[in-house]
Amino acid sequence: MHDDQATEIPADLSELLARASGVAPSVPLPEGELLTEQSTRATGEEPPLCWISLDRPAPRLLGALRGDHRRSGLWPLLLCDDTETYGSRCTVGVVPPEPLEHIDLWRAEDVMLRIWDGLCRSDDDLGPAYDLDSLAPFDVNCPELAPAGNLLADPDILANQQAVRFVDDETRLGLVPVRRGSDVLTVLGWSGAANHVSRTAGLSALLRSWEDRFGARLLRLGPDRLDVSVAAPPQDPAHATSVAAEHWAFCPDRVLQDSGSIASYAREIRGRRTWSFWWE
Repeated sequence: MHDDQATEIPADLSELLARASGVAPSVPLPEGELLTEQSTRATGEEPPLCWISLDRPAPRLLGALRGDHRRSGLWPLLLCDDTETYGSRCTVGVVPPEPLEHIDLWRAEDVMLRIWDGLCRSDDDLGPAYDLDSLAPFDVNCPELAPAGNLLADPDILANQQAVRFVDDETRLGLVPVRRGSDVLTVLGWSGAANHVSRTAGLSALLRSWEDRFGARLLRLGPDRLDVSVAAPPQDPAHATSVAAEHWAFCPDRVLQDSGSIASYAREIRGRRTWSFWWE
């Protein structure tokens, strides 16, 4: 559909589109509903945070909507609909959403430094918070950000290809009014990493940097997990180790509990086209 053609805006999307481009997606959508803030401060009059389908999406629909993002202003992604366990879909709006401008206040290197120092803070009696062997070849001093990777594929095409792997009976299609996928964490009031960081603007800033340096695209968001596609993954051991250090700052549970150390995790992500994270 051409931009100059009139598009009828579905009733349940009109308010959300008012926060985006005001232009409805050019492809038909399945039945869905709007999700609003669910935090303790919510009054019931908050604007919608996102639209979510009632059923699992067709993978091709996700790709079409990704191509439509620039005109619609709606970022498509998969949301895990685990209401039975968590009581609220995808933990959307469980914590008060942050203003988008908060992400602009952070630089990726500052996010990493603040988290690294916080996790490695020493105590006179207890010693370092983490076993130094698990941080090798690094230590309590925060390393620099890894250099950018070399693109092996178009980031959006790769995202469409990889998204198919994450569609199951518990996934729904989500549409969020943001310019880039990294911002979804912050504007949704997502609480999946609440045991790691109190607010998500810093994580969004780090994810923005991964979009720029590694062609990362947010694919799926769940109550305690996040999955991205990666079009420029690290290819050599040294580069992978530097990237692994960033992942440790972003999500130490995934690195240490699954792999045991940054060095072991680095071997896992060499050439990987997807990165998956989870928080306890």
